[in-house]
Amino acid sequence: MKNYQKNRLNEYQQPIGELVDKTHFQMIEEKVLNGQSQLRLIPFQRLDDVGNRINQLYQVIESEPDERCWTYLPYEKPINAEQLLDCLEKNFGFENCIHYFIEVDRRLLGYIALMNARVAVGAIEIGNVYFSHELRRQKVSTEVIYLLLYTSFQSGFRRVEWKCDDLNQPSKNAALRFGFTYEGLFRQDRIYKGRNRNTAWFSILDGEWLIIQKGYEAWLSADNFDKDGLQNNKLSELIHKFIDLA
Repeated sequence: MKNYQKNRLNEYQQPIGELVDKTHFQMIEEKVLNGQSQLRLIPFQRLDDVGNRINQLYQVIESEPDERCWTYLPYEKPINAEQLLDCLEKNFGFENCIHYFIEVDRRLLGYIALMNARVAVGAIEIGNVYFSHELRRQKVSTEVIYLLLYTSFQSGFRRVEWKCDDLNQPSKNAALRFGFTYEGLFRQDRIYKGRNRNTAWFSILDGEWLIIQKGYEAWLSADNFDKDGLQNNKLSELIHKFIDLA
């Protein structure tokens, strides 16, 4: 029986959930997260030289081959650096959320968030993801997810969520590759850009992370890449390998 399925009987012989120690739940500290290969995740409020750095990020946005990466975000592509900064200030400042700029080799190449933290129940979500064309399908983009998962579970959270428009197939594929489990569909969950959104829900639980983490670390190891930087083993294969061994 998996941990989340464990139960006990009360005095009426009814099955009830296991008791949960909530004393170790805490909001994540807002600090820079450092990875390999000159990767840093910088909280929005800790970004230095904001004007120049936002201009740098906007240049990356402007170099996108098309606007498809904005289709499933709740806002449109900004038309200039000033609008980008305004958008970030309006969308990055809500409570129980940390937005990170993704910096690689001192260049801002995207952003991502730990958001909708429900500290009382130990749950948090990875969302508002913008991986620029320079990040997509790169080793470093997987490391970004690893850093957020590692930080969340190290902070005592017992559940990390991934949610997306059910029509966003690339996001659903990414969730499964990253080790998330599909939990179901919330029908007519919200309206954005005037459109209906059915929301696909995914999650990783703390007990699962202990195994999934081994798959990430094996995948990120230098031994898993050849001299041309191509992977020897897929992340999903390594995760399932460790699950089978557990």
